[in-house]
Amino acid sequence: MIIESLHMKNFKSHQDTNIEFDTGISIIIGGNGAGKSSILEAVSFALFKQYTSKRIEQLITIGQKRMSVEIQFTAHGRTYRVLRERTKTSSKAIMKIKEGGRFQSLVSGDRQVTMEVQNLLDMDGDLFLNAVYVRQGEIADLIERTSSEKKQMIGRLLGIDSLEKAWKNFKVILDGYNEKKIRLEGRIESFKDLDEEFKTKKDKKRELSLQIKDVNLKREENIIESDLLREKKEILDKRSLEFEKATTILKSKTDFLEQLEKTKKDLDNQLSEIILKEEEINQIKPRLKKLEVLKSLQDNIKELKDLQKDEKKLVKIRDDIERFRDILNENEEYYNDYSRLDDEINTLQYAKDQFEGSRVLIQQYTERKSKIEVKIRQALEKIDHVLEKSNQILDTEFDSVEEFQDHLSTSKPQLEAELMIASESIQELKRELSNLQVKRENLDKPIKELERVKELCPICKSTITPQKRDELITDYQAELENNHRSSEILKDKLKRIEGEKEKLDSQQSRIQSINLGILNEYLKSVDENRQEIKNIDSSLNDLQGKMVILEKIETDIAQNKSKLRDIKGNYEKYLTARGSLESLGDYEEQLASLDEIKLSIRKLKKKISILMEIAGDSVENLPGEIAYLEELSKTHQHLLGEVSQKDSLLRRIDENQSLIQETLEELKKVQKVVEDSKYNKESHERVKKEWELKKDELMDLSGQKQLLVGQLHQLSDSIQTIEEKLNSLREYETELKNLKDFLKLLNLIRDLYGKDGVQKDLRNLSRPLIEEKTRELFEKFNFEYSDVRLDEDYDVTIYGPRGESSLDMISGGEKIAVALALRLGITQVLSGGSLEMIMLDEPTIHLDAYRRQELIDLLKRMSIIPQMIIVTHDADLEDAADNIMKMEKEEGVSFLVES
Repeated sequence: MIIESLHMKNFKSHQDTNIEFDTGISIIIGGNGAGKSSILEAVSFALFKQYTSKRIEQLITIGQKRMSVEIQFTAHGRTYRVLRERTKTSSKAIMKIKEGGRFQSLVSGDRQVTMEVQNLLDMDGDLFLNAVYVRQGEIADLIERTSSEKKQMIGRLLGIDSLEKAWKNFKVILDGYNEKKIRLEGRIESFKDLDEEFKTKKDKKRELSLQIKDVNLKREENIIESDLLREKKEILDKRSLEFEKATTILKSKTDFLEQLEKTKKDLDNQLSEIILKEEEINQIKPRLKKLEVLKSLQDNIKELKDLQKDEKKLVKIRDDIERFRDILNENEEYYNDYSRLDDEINTLQYAKDQFEGSRVLIQQYTERKSKIEVKIRQALEKIDHVLEKSNQILDTEFDSVEEFQDHLSTSKPQLEAELMIASESIQELKRELSNLQVKRENLDKPIKELERVKELCPICKSTITPQKRDELITDYQAELENNHRSSEILKDKLKRIEGEKEKLDSQQSRIQSINLGILNEYLKSVDENRQEIKNIDSSLNDLQGKMVILEKIETDIAQNKSKLRDIKGNYEKYLTARGSLESLGDYEEQLASLDEIKLSIRKLKKKISILMEIAGDSVENLPGEIAYLEELSKTHQHLLGEVSQKDSLLRRIDENQSLIQETLEELKKVQKVVEDSKYNKESHERVKKEWELKKDELMDLSGQKQLLVGQLHQLSDSIQTIEEKLNSLREYETELKNLKDFLKLLNLIRDLYGKDGVQKDLRNLSRPLIEEKTRELFEKFNFEYSDVRLDEDYDVTIYGPRGESSLDMISGGEKIAVALALRLGITQVLSGGSLEMIMLDEPTIHLDAYRRQELIDLLKRMSIIPQMIIVTHDADLEDAADNIMKMEKEEGVSFLVES
């Protein structure tokens, strides 16, 4: 593919930019933000609708409603044109092919155009960018990066990183399905022994159905007997109603009286216990007075210990501050000297960096000068050879090209003038001979007429005499003889002039065989090379001056570093002391804090002394005494709580005694009613008991039936639930089987995407191809190396006169050549070996001055790729360019500067 033209309207910062591309090296140069990289993005957008902006609407120039990009290119011998337009809500795309001098529509629509371009170029957008688009810093990275980083970068170009990403993403998918598998297995495990339970419950259901049938029969028999007993009972119930009522009241009052007597006894016991606890409180209370004193003493002793620790700490800080101040005073001069020397070294080092490339450049310029001198000698030898050959041709003996050119500038016009005169003379003589020939023919005709018709004049046809005829014949023959003599004279003159012209033609042919253009080219080359040597000598003189400065700088740096080493220990002592002082705080503040603590200690000691006099012997086991008294205090509080119920208890005792008196009087009245009744309780109780037994039996049967029916319903529900679970279990088992099969498939696919799968196959397949292409390209740079090899990590090994060498062992220029060959080798492999065009974005970025110059020299010598488009801000690359396009930007609009 060769790009012929690109037209952008309202694309990013390009309002209306039209670029005509040619083969060879085209440089798009401009400052940062001038819109250079947008050109490469426009190519990608036009071909594949790929862009770097977050949203496609951001490609439209701010304030505009529509943008378009049109690209024209050749591929496989045919010319194509792609146009893409975009508004904020719609898009349009059309691809045309050139047929018979006119463009005919091929396909339309974004997707259709992209597919057609992919089929035509045999690559998609990502592969196109990786193949033909060399990003910023890629060439430098192939030199500077570690093996793993280079391998990762080449993997990205080959598309392996997307496989690795897919392999990692598969882990998330697998984890999700594995979690689902575990959940399913857990559910299936929870249904264990479900079949056995289902069978057992089915048997139990049949058994319950039989039991319900037996209970129904028994219940019908008991209903009849129960009805007879119920009628007899109802008669006796009416008689016993009053008796039972009185008896119930009597029993209730008797029970209540017993409860009141029991309550009286309990209340009396509680009152006795409270009296005992009051006596215990009176014994404990005096002993608790020392507790507050002892606790205050304990707190003050603890506070004293804390203050003494703080005092000790502050004394140490005070001593450390004084010690570090002494260290600062002792080493301040060394610190100032060290800082000054370090600043000087940094300044010198910066200056050294500015001159660092001088040595390499001197060597480079010296080698370049030697090569140019060889070229000059070769050109001068060729000039001498051509001059010698030219002298032989012209039979001259000129010693210089200038003399020879002066001679030719004089003789060549003179020779051309003589040739012109000779040619004109020849033409004139030939015209005269032609006229004589016509006259001779005109004279021959009347003589023949006179010989044939003797009586008539051949001119006027009048009758003539024989004498007149003879006279006419004689005159005509005399004229013929004069004509013949004149013709012979003219022929002799023509032959002589033609001979002279042949000599002149031969001389002109020899002059024309002399290629003055070659001589001028050789002379021009010599002049240019001599001028370049002058420039190199001038640069070398400048560089020699810089070398003197550089050597002086290096000497100064070495001397200053030696001084630094001598005082480094004192400098570090100063820094350590200063850092320690900063962490220790203000000296005066620390002294003030120390005085405050000492005052507090004195006050506390006085207070503790007073408390110890009050505490007496209890100080000997202060913690134990405090613990004992605190437990005693808790007991005292508990007793106080219990004693506080005494008043309430006394009120309850009085109230209980009143209730006892009232209940005794009511009992006397109820006993009289019972004695007056004539009810036969035994007979009634017997009937009642019989009916109750029958009723209970009937209720038992009803209860058994309800229980059995309930169990039957519950069992039916349970069986239905189990059936549903069994159905779910079968579904879960089917789902688990399918899931396990699917997981096997996913693991297989993931393994294919892994490092030992497609990634490894792709590396193993591409590495030999990349190695072969890299070797072919590297050989074109004419270095003295026989082979280039790539290992599995894409580390480069080259073989030359000194044997095997790694990338670190060769010169900077050779490194650049290897990196460029490797990157272009990758491009060749990705493009299927049919690379016609490549785009480089800031190829010199991250390269030092020497390597940048080497890359420029390599690009100058490159003719292996028909079309190379380079976007750069590096003006040095203009030396390598066949075509230069300068981009500028004003008021936010990028445009191509007219050259």
